[in-house]
Amino acid sequence: MKGKLIFKLGALSTILSFLLVVPALGQLNEDLGKKLCAFKAQTLKDLKIAPDKEKKLLALEEKCVTAREKTIADLKKAKEDLQAALAAATPDEAKVKALVTAFTAAQLKLFNSFQDELNQEMALMSPLQQGKYLMAMERWRQDVCLPVH
Repeated sequence: MKGKLIFKLGALSTILSFLLVVPALGQLNEDLGKKLCAFKAQTLKDLKIAPDKEKKLLALEEKCVTAREKTIADLKKAKEDLQAALAAATPDEAKVKALVTAFTAAQLKLFNSFQDELNQEMALMSPLQQGKYLMAMERWRQDVCLPVH
């Protein structure tokens, strides 16, 4: 039971780390995304993932990135709509409420996409590989996303 809790906390930490990769509420920096994909590919090689599973993991990454592009566009639109509604001289409270709902739904969809991807990745790895993968992703987040100046 305690092991499952630790795994879930680790997974949540990784998911939140990935969300930090998506700057400014989903405005994906393409260069950063490419660096992450390259880092993940190298990490999978370092973990000595079986070739068939490595192909599945790389295909999963590509599929998730492609699917996430629409979610990011929806999130950007929801943000712009909410900003515009709030900038009105007298914002319409009902409209703002609906836009807040749309904005938070888009954020949740983005969050869930990272969680779903991580769950699928973990299902293809042994517990030892899972742990090493999570630590590698955390190191990458610390080094690339939150560098100390």
